[in-house]
Amino acid sequence: MNQTKRDDGYPIGVVASLTGLDPHTIRAWERRYGAVSPERTSGGSRRYGAGAVTRLQRLKALVDAGESIGNIAKLSDAALRSRLTDLAALASGARSDTGSTPLRIALLAPGLEAQLREAAASLGNVRIVSSGVGLDALATRLGAERPDLLVAELRALGREPSEALERIRHGRNPFLVLVVYDFAPAAELSRLSRAGARLVRGPLRIAELRAAIESLALHSKAQAPRRSSRPEASTPIRGRASHDGEIAPRRFDDVRLAALREVAGALHCECPNHLATLVTNLVAFERYSLDCENRDDADAALHRSLAIESSRIRATLESLLERVCKHEKLPY
Repeated sequence: MNQTKRDDGYPIGVVASLTGLDPHTIRAWERRYGAVSPERTSGGSRRYGAGAVTRLQRLKALVDAGESIGNIAKLSDAALRSRLTDLAALASGARSDTGSTPLRIALLAPGLEAQLREAAASLGNVRIVSSGVGLDALATRLGAERPDLLVAELRALGREPSEALERIRHGRNPFLVLVVYDFAPAAELSRLSRAGARLVRGPLRIAELRAAIESLALHSKAQAPRRSSRPEASTPIRGRASHDGEIAPRRFDDVRLAALREVAGALHCECPNHLATLVTNLVAFERYSLDCENRDDADAALHRSLAIESSRIRATLESLLERVCKHEKLPY
């Protein structure tokens, strides 16, 4: 590193090469989360010391293992080192308490359930004790099932996710919670984090889900929930008419997209996986746009337009996904 270091620190391009993070991500982690605090030259350019580079390398390693940058950005360097040591021990089987006892998991995640049908072995030493049920049924079951971990997709938690989480955890034996989200308001994600959930950006491959579960099992502690009785409501995406047109109809539902994110093509091509991920992200953005809080009629029209135009892009990608599925003889 010293060969590329200037007297006043490393420029951001060099830091990107040293860490594997693109400059946009480095600036975003600095601006949004305060992960590092670079010095500035007289011309305003960022300069990063060796300590900042090492810190970014550790943060990236933890994010790659399933951590949320929002949860770890403010941790001390010592805490980051400790987490990485624990993850390394877990990966090598060096921890004495891992044993052979499976981790008991409850699922409130229709998309992930479909993926597990394609790649169940990839999840490792876990036992699914509850799945395929809605929010109310899950809340009833959890007392008897006694899971170690709840994995929930954000949209499955209804319009008030943090309150739904608090309700299903109230009075139960403590268990950890992993929430997988696509697009969501920062305030809601903050409430979920305060309620004790670990947040992971989706969509996930099963190997990524496994890394997030292992990390959470090592580091998280269940927090005491607050009681709430506000009912939840599902938020399906529906076509809405406007002067700009309508939401393009979907050709792939959530379950089929989840399966295609895991399925292996006949030619070992990952294009179905990648296209399904892109379509899933666009569906999530459509939902987000339609549910976004509107200040006035002009604001509402803008968000409808965002959803409509996104759906048109999604329809194009769905056409490509259909072609790939036909070529690889995959059901769609």
